[in-house]
Amino acid sequence: MESWPVSMHSIHHLKDLFETHDICPLPAFNTNRCLIPSSQYDSSLRGAMAKVHFTVTHHFIKKNKCHVYMTLLHRLQVLCGPDMVPSSPFKCVHVSMASPGHKSHA
Repeated sequence: MESWPVSMHSIHHLKDLFETHDICPLPAFNTNRCLIPSSQYDSSLRGAMAKVHFTVTHHFIKKNKCHVYMTLLHRLQVLCGPDMVPSSPFKCVHVSMASPGHKSHA
């Protein structure tokens, strides 16, 4: 997990988690049910619609009178990939020839 691909602004958060958590990679699968490499998680999962299989476990600790809930993720299946986003915001602008102020010479 030390080589887990995370963004530069998140790497210190991952290192902090190593001290207090047992971190296991979550298997994620694309729409063809093929395993997504962890290096492609960000591009494959950001904006995608997915189905997540998980369990929730509850423990009551009598000594501390404390309720503890744990979530264990088992599998993530992409149902619909993310929308394609243009590389430049200018690609979203459509100039219409019939825009106001444009005179047609017909």
